[in-house]
Amino acid sequence: MQSMSLVISDAAISRSAADPAIGELRDQRHPLLLRFHKGRDKATWYMVRYEHSQKKLHRLGYWPVLKTKDAQSMLPEMIKQLVTGADVQNSQFATVGQLLQWYTGRIDRETVKSTSRRNGVKSAIEKHLLPRLGGVMIRDLSKLVIDERLMLPLQNAELKPSTIRQYFAVLKRAFKSANELGLVSVNPMAAMRFGDHIQRRIEPKAGKLLVSDTGRTMALIMGLPQPVKTLLLFMLMFATRIGETRKLKWAHFDFEASQITIPAAITKTSANHILPITEQACAMLQELSPLCGGEYLFSSGKTELSHNEAQKRVRAAAGGKFSAHDLRKLARSAWANMGIDYWVSERLLNHKQKGLDAVYIKADALDVKHAALSQYHEWLFDAFQRVHNAGIEKSDNDGKAT
Repeated sequence: MQSMSLVISDAAISRSAADPAIGELRDQRHPLLLRFHKGRDKATWYMVRYEHSQKKLHRLGYWPVLKTKDAQSMLPEMIKQLVTGADVQNSQFATVGQLLQWYTGRIDRETVKSTSRRNGVKSAIEKHLLPRLGGVMIRDLSKLVIDERLMLPLQNAELKPSTIRQYFAVLKRAFKSANELGLVSVNPMAAMRFGDHIQRRIEPKAGKLLVSDTGRTMALIMGLPQPVKTLLLFMLMFATRIGETRKLKWAHFDFEASQITIPAAITKTSANHILPITEQACAMLQELSPLCGGEYLFSSGKTELSHNEAQKRVRAAAGGKFSAHDLRKLARSAWANMGIDYWVSERLLNHKQKGLDAVYIKADALDVKHAALSQYHEWLFDAFQRVHNAGIEKSDNDGKAT
């Protein structure tokens, strides 16, 4: 990839990020180098120096968290440390435990993350990371220490590799955040990978519902009382996450324009998620509307349905046979079987676009979404009708037999 020499600015970085031919930027005024990551939406800042004719790079932090002026402001202190022989790995924390305690407090204040996500991170820190790594000095943290004190004990405790990976990711994210905010000048985990410790491929968790279960699942849902009926039906019809669905307000629905706008504030991707209202969806919402006494679809009070209460309702309705996420997986599998385009499916799932797609593709394609969901919703209710009719025929035959 091309290495470009220029006067680095935030605007120049944004322009260069859109050009996949540019791999790094070299500043003409300061000993700074910015190297783009594979996804192009992030990059690493380095201070450049030469020692005995050899080029050496010292990581400063990551763009876009660290802006150009921030990287420039770090140079004098970094150079001073190198000249005086001071410890370049200067840190406001001495131990891993101190850093994790700071990160726990930071997570508590990150209201953009869901409560369940924050609780999961804090649980990983308090139950697994602090007991095993809390007393380790940051300067002593290495792959071997992590392997012997964290990864092997977790494996011996018979935890699933996918669970261990989540704990490793929390530890890595904590160090990355501290480094980006200048609390540790060097991130000892920057080059560490989960695959360094566990080579086993982690397969995605299979859904509990097959496409062939659609009719029976629809029959179960259609027999539920309101509002739990619409809660489950909405997630199956639109493949929305439970965290988004439980927070829906009537203000998010524009029946004249036949569209739903789930605001960025409640989506996992922090981006507006626009969905069309099909004929079947309109009928579903009209059935629920007279029963609602507030601004939320699934809560009669002034506050949204809580995460725990939403999960409790789904578990009770499903009898433990499936989860809210299984409904989302079932919808995605059905779309694949129906031949719905992959890109359209990704937009319906509101998955975050990666790499160059995020840079170049800004279309929302509501018409295409409407065509796909209309086809899918018709298929869903046809599946329900077949099961329903089969039950009526069976009842009629049983009656004749007696």
